[in-house]
Amino acid sequence: MKVVRFGNVEEFSTPEGIMSPLFVSEKIALIHLKIPSGLRVKPHSHSRDGMIVLTKGRVKLNDVELGAYDLAYIPANFEVGLKCKEETEAILISIEPEYRSLEELKSILRRFG
Repeated sequence: MKVVRFGNVEEFSTPEGIMSPLFVSEKIALIHLKIPSGLRVKPHSHSRDGMIVLTKGRVKLNDVELGAYDLAYIPANFEVGLKCKEETEAILISIEPEYRSLEELKSILRRFG
């Protein structure tokens, strides 16, 4: 069993908000995301399936509004944009991520700093 305490994880500023990598394995990766009010992310896609679970606030993914405790499944290569009108927090879940360790993910996120 692996336990992660949110208060003890490193934060990285990215174009999509403040990301805190929580867990990485060959099968799944989890990232805590803080999305600032007013953030807009142009439509883009990722090469792997993913999910976003909102834990606070509201966002619009394409034309669909999500609120706290809503989940959106985003298939690989599906273009999605984001609009945030209020401070929001979410958990990002990547299925079979391209990176294979927490340190590899952190090194990718450090490039944005």
